[in-house]
Amino acid sequence: MKWTNFNIRTFKSLTHFLLLPLSFIYLSITSIRNLLFDFGFFKEKTHQIPIICIGNLSVGGSGKTPHTQYLFDLLKNKYKVAVLSRGYGRKNSSLQLVEITSRAIDVGDEPLQLKQNNPECLVLVEKNRNKGVIHILRHFPKTEIILLDDGYQHRWIKAGFNIIVTPFSSPFYDDFLMPFGKLRESKKAVTRANAVIFSKSPENTNPTLKKGMLERLHLFSHQKAYFSVIKYHQFKSIKNNTELEEIDPHSITLVSGISNAKPLIKYLKEKGHSISHLKYSDHHNYCINDINNILARYKAEESAKKLILTTEKDATKLKQFSHYFKDVNFYYIPIEIKIDQSEKFKNQILNYVEKN
Repeated sequence: MKWTNFNIRTFKSLTHFLLLPLSFIYLSITSIRNLLFDFGFFKEKTHQIPIICIGNLSVGGSGKTPHTQYLFDLLKNKYKVAVLSRGYGRKNSSLQLVEITSRAIDVGDEPLQLKQNNPECLVLVEKNRNKGVIHILRHFPKTEIILLDDGYQHRWIKAGFNIIVTPFSSPFYDDFLMPFGKLRESKKAVTRANAVIFSKSPENTNPTLKKGMLERLHLFSHQKAYFSVIKYHQFKSIKNNTELEEIDPHSITLVSGISNAKPLIKYLKEKGHSISHLKYSDHHNYCINDINNILARYKAEESAKKLILTTEKDATKLKQFSHYFKDVNFYYIPIEIKIDQSEKFKNQILNYVEKN
């Protein structure tokens, strides 16, 4: 049977609607779980070290890792900081100490990215966060602060400071519970946060729009909210990290395995580049077939000024295939986070650390 666009849209709408009852079941389960923690039936473990959790209420694409990097940069000159992550996307579940030579398939792409950007930082991956903290305290006793990357729903550990990162374009308060939407738990869970950051915000956002978004958070007086912006840097060679000095427009074969590449594509087009996008799923583990497809797309481009570009996270996995790209212009684009009211945010973080 030949499906029309109307039939496809109708089928998708019906499927989406049928997911709604499952979301109510999911809401019941997560709400009961949270109540058991709130009333002490399930015990949260407290550790004698400042722990800052960077998490979200929805699945995928909020930008937790760049904000973890931001916090590390904020604290590293004064404190010895460790990062503890689950290591999403890795193929084993054992506790792993991340080295700059580790493979993403063993430790996860985001922990590896953090380690490669910060060789001096202790990065550990462990699904059981309490076990991970105990390992750090036992084997690296000079550690003074632990950054808990993506641990907001892991309530068996009690972080002293919780940050929710939510995308500016799709804030959690406009979403629904899985599987109808992308929320991991009820919107009311925002009450556990000390700070909320709207990530990937446009520069020069209208103050009235900001005010309206802040009001919709319904925060308590002790909670603070911020907006963060992505700053893109010069392209770097995936082979040796040298920067591309040319700023002329290129024909770019963009390779991405992230949740949302739209902000990056928008930025590149504003710079005059033409884009051919090879999109893979978030945390995609690349294989030889993928490499052949990337090379085929690149070689099919007739422009004299052409290159392959990928994200910093994808670069951690694609570097292992660099010998296939020896005669190819292959780069990644580093990013940096800028937070408005940065002094206010810095003081909030340092006040917590200094008191604990």
